[in-house]
Amino acid sequence: MSFAFAAAAEEEHELVELIFDPFWFGVIALVVMMGLLALLWSFRNTLALDPVAHHGDHAGATDEADSSAGH
Repeated sequence: MSFAFAAAAEEEHELVELIFDPFWFGVIALVVMMGLLALLWSFRNTLALDPVAHHGDHAGATDEADSSAGH
């Protein structure tokens, strides 16, 4: 096993240059994440536009199962 490590250590590795500075990878990632956040933010409160009212169905009504359970 140590022969494999020794052979790998002796080989000369060719380094591939990056297309731009490493700093810019972080900047691009930040811009992409902010774009995705903006997309997510644009869909907030879309349930309020739903024609079927999901909220407020039980606002003033009592639950019949609870009221009849004590009788």
